[in-house]
Amino acid sequence: MEGVRFNSPFISGNERKYIDEVFESGHFSGNGPFTQRVQTWLEDFLDAPRVLLTHSCTAGLEMSAMLNGFGPGDEIIVPSFTFVTTASSMMRTGAKVVFCEVEPETMLIDINDVESKITDRTKAIVPVHYAGFSPDMEIISQVCKRHKITFIEDSAQGLGSSWNGRKLGTFAPLASISFHETKNIHSGLGGCLVVNDEGLIDEAEIIWERGTNRSAFFKGLVDKYSWQAVGSSFYPSELQSAFLLAQLESMESNLSQRMELWNEYERCFTSLEKSGVLRIIRPPSGCYHNAHMFAISLNSPEEADKTRIRLNENGIQAVIHYVPLHTSPMGIKMGYSPEDLPKTNLAAQCLLRLPLHLDMSINDIQRIASLF
Repeated sequence: MEGVRFNSPFISGNERKYIDEVFESGHFSGNGPFTQRVQTWLEDFLDAPRVLLTHSCTAGLEMSAMLNGFGPGDEIIVPSFTFVTTASSMMRTGAKVVFCEVEPETMLIDINDVESKITDRTKAIVPVHYAGFSPDMEIISQVCKRHKITFIEDSAQGLGSSWNGRKLGTFAPLASISFHETKNIHSGLGGCLVVNDEGLIDEAEIIWERGTNRSAFFKGLVDKYSWQAVGSSFYPSELQSAFLLAQLESMESNLSQRMELWNEYERCFTSLEKSGVLRIIRPPSGCYHNAHMFAISLNSPEEADKTRIRLNENGIQAVIHYVPLHTSPMGIKMGYSPEDLPKTNLAAQCLLRLPLHLDMSINDIQRIASLF
């Protein structure tokens, strides 16, 4: 019987057509017509004042750290259960990352643990929208106001999700979204910075344009552009932007189909959950999610490992997810030990992700459920 891959990158059908238009135009390097079209599309969709395409979500996070002026002596609180660049993007400024727990029910940042770790050196919190789920953004905003700190949304997996009707990536002054091929909508590699604080737009454009005021030059605001600040080469090529535009134009259909698959998973696995075999990782009340992934928690790390092996032996590519950063070799170098965040450590070892992509069928999901 044919197996089921864990991921299959989405293709909308118009990618090659738009890439051919790039060849016809002769503008390949980036920040051209397709970049502008994609940025406008995202600004309209998110109702955000400015979106800047980047070569990765990591780049957007690095820009966020630079725009906040983080540096040595500053502390940034980050959940340990996340991709490495949530932390490393902050550390590149010289700031110190302080890891916090996640809630095992959702794998989202534990705001009570965050508050226990805030000091007079804390400058920001970085909540991660894991699986396209959202923590309570109102509470996070209140905590930040109370302690006079900011927050940055790591919305790598969050495009198309919302909290209480407001789209993820629009709550913090700065947010970053991923367009890696493992995401619902992608450009192979890619990302964007969402600038929700209009006061940061000019500086963000300078950093994005390698530290120059080239954007102001093209707007006719200056007669020549020059080096203004430390920046970098953050934006993608027109080929990537063209590919991404085709994807975005198909996003509504993409998310609708993914939700059908997610709902079928939930239907099939709810009886297993009720019998105590596993627990479905669900979003909190108030979050409308984008069906980015379907994850379950088994009753022990040993049971999770046995289940993963059994599924793989039957052609189902089930996988673990992040190794908590505080338990990694780098985390150990930073002075952490696995016992420092016990909830996160155990929850990560019990978690298993199941295939979810548009090359799957309802029958595939029913077959996967039958193997439990």
